[in-house]
Amino acid sequence: MAEGGEGEDEIQFLRTDDEVVLQCVACIQKENRKFCLAAEGLGNRLCYLEPTSEAKFVPPDLCICTFVLEQSLSVRALQEMLAKSGQNSEGRLIRKAAQSGGHKTLLYGHAILLRHSFSSMYLACLKTSRSQTDKLSFDVGLQEDSTGEACWWTIHPASKQRSEGEKVRIGDDLILVSVSSERYLHLSISNGNIQVDASFMQTLWNVHPICSGSNIEEGYLLGGHVMRLFHGHDEVVSIPGSDQSEEQQRIVNYETGKAGAKARSLWRLEPLRISWSGSHIRWGQPFRLRHLTTGHYLALTEDRGLVLQDRERSDTV
Repeated sequence: MAEGGEGEDEIQFLRTDDEVVLQCVACIQKENRKFCLAAEGLGNRLCYLEPTSEAKFVPPDLCICTFVLEQSLSVRALQEMLAKSGQNSEGRLIRKAAQSGGHKTLLYGHAILLRHSFSSMYLACLKTSRSQTDKLSFDVGLQEDSTGEACWWTIHPASKQRSEGEKVRIGDDLILVSVSSERYLHLSISNGNIQVDASFMQTLWNVHPICSGSNIEEGYLLGGHVMRLFHGHDEVVSIPGSDQSEEQQRIVNYETGKAGAKARSLWRLEPLRISWSGSHIRWGQPFRLRHLTTGHYLALTEDRGLVLQDRERSDTV
């Protein structure tokens, strides 16, 4: 373990380059349900909420929920940077120069830049609004680059025990405010539909680290890694090709030849816990294997052996 304040920061505080998920709680039909902020980025750029309350029974797709804390600046430094960049193509170069200080500990009151891991786009307050009940809200989605104020969010403590300028502790409830619109990142419920927007109403968010950007070592297996499983030197665990029926594609077997170069032999390793799910995998740690192209999960059955199960049937009981 690292010594001194730096080791303490890595364990207790959020830092730039950390990969995180943003989780909130909503009361739906008198029951508290947990959700993670999610986005696809391919076609649909609007953010939505991925249910995580039943993670033990129905695995959430954390791949689309993960964001990188790419940068943290004081609001004054951000305004100066934006003024110098003139919101043109030089803005990115100035940002990178400002970011070069390493893994900085997040401070309350500072502005942060969140990059969506799956799409490499940035969490932003958009100019559109799809809400039918809140005419003053804006959509929250992804933006291709980090130009301008739209992608920046200030981070504030929800608890009176924390104050502006303090370090942001892992596990704290947070309030995120859009720099461009001065609205809160908010979970809204409209006509039974749950969505996320930028609103004058508050939502408390809890930032769960997936992995720390400061202590990743090459050559070790991490949660979220995509891999192929080989049996011997020439056989790979795969499923039949797309020319087979859907039922036949549920059968998992060993294949040789071209299967080892095709997407149908790719699997993603998903630990059962959300917090630190992208960190190093330990011996004996339980996980699921998700088939990359179908989204189904590897399961062992008594009657059929290795098969692919639907996400809804991939419980750990």
